[in-house]
Amino acid sequence: MTSSSSTGFRRQRFTDHDGTDYAAIFTSEYGGSDFASETAAAPEARYEYTVVGDDDLSLRTMRATGGRRGGVIGPRGDHVVFWLAQGHLEMHFADRSRVVLPGAPYIASASEAYRFESEETVYNGVHVADRFLRRVGRELGFRQPDGPLLFAQQDEVIARREPLRRLIRELSPALLDDRVQGAMRTALNRRLAVVVLDTFPLRDLGDDVPVANRLRDAIRFIEEHARERPPVRAIADAAGLGERGLQEVFVRTLGTTPSRFLRDHRLDEVRRELLRGRTEDAAGDVARAWGFTNAGRFTATYRERFDESPGTTLRAAQSATGVVQRATAFIESHAAEPLTVEQIAAAAGVRPRRLQQVFRDECGTTPMARVRAVRVGTERTPTAGNGVDD
Repeated sequence: MTSSSSTGFRRQRFTDHDGTDYAAIFTSEYGGSDFASETAAAPEARYEYTVVGDDDLSLRTMRATGGRRGGVIGPRGDHVVFWLAQGHLEMHFADRSRVVLPGAPYIASASEAYRFESEETVYNGVHVADRFLRRVGRELGFRQPDGPLLFAQQDEVIARREPLRRLIRELSPALLDDRVQGAMRTALNRRLAVVVLDTFPLRDLGDDVPVANRLRDAIRFIEEHARERPPVRAIADAAGLGERGLQEVFVRTLGTTPSRFLRDHRLDEVRRELLRGRTEDAAGDVARAWGFTNAGRFTATYRERFDESPGTTLRAAQSATGVVQRATAFIESHAAEPLTVEQIAAAAGVRPRRLQQVFRDECGTTPMARVRAVRVGTERTPTAGNGVDD
């Protein structure tokens, strides 16, 4: 399916089911440029590639199963930020190689060529035109190198906050709407481009420190000193920014102020301690240890953030073993079916976020990792009557 408009907005879908050759996906999308050479998929591979957006920014997905894919991708007009939801991707650049696994975001700079190999991947990405990103950078007053824009990867302290993915979830209904075009779409594209520039450090800036590194330093300082409730001035000093500059980067990138970010982090740490369920301290004692001295105000803000009282969290945590047992029993009895975290959480009688936390704390893993382990175990279990003992 393909649709386009005179403004540059397009919606395209390529799939093996309609006879589209794998290499044709790339040559068609990039007008026969050097984007993809020697690109091919195994005969048994199944794939679907979608594009929604305009010439400045587009959202992409690739679902590929049943065989390996590979090729050489040359310099292009877009910077690509992507995540794997599943699968395995190897990227070989001129000076380095990288194995990309599900989870953390990865950026491929527009000017860098690479060879890739992948298998069983589900890919979600954002393509941002280099010219558009440069224009947004100039508007923000960012210094840019004389040569190509080359990005480093996000620091882990920023990656785990998922600023870009959060913004995409917020904006995706509008970005996927064919009716949103012109100035309104440009404004949405700009918001995403700003977060890319704020969270992926630019290389080759000499002595200039990228804003992404300053944001990293601010978050790290907050995490290390949260119990002390540092003032905004101290956070700004740690990041090498003025207070106004710190406020601006937090609001446009994380959608919050430094003060609220600090408060929410302290609330998250209180909840994390309560969810361990192994402390003899009352919820109020844990709260005071994280600088919440007004019990009534703390309870109100905790309930606002987590939709339950601190006492409810603590009582639920003390039955964490039961949550794991109920979830595991459901997984084992439904392993052959498509499962989601929401379904497992409902069967265990808790919210999805609570289920994730319990599995992380009690098992050191995730519910979906348990699903995969159960399925592998089922696949390897000898069938009845084959003469092999259990």
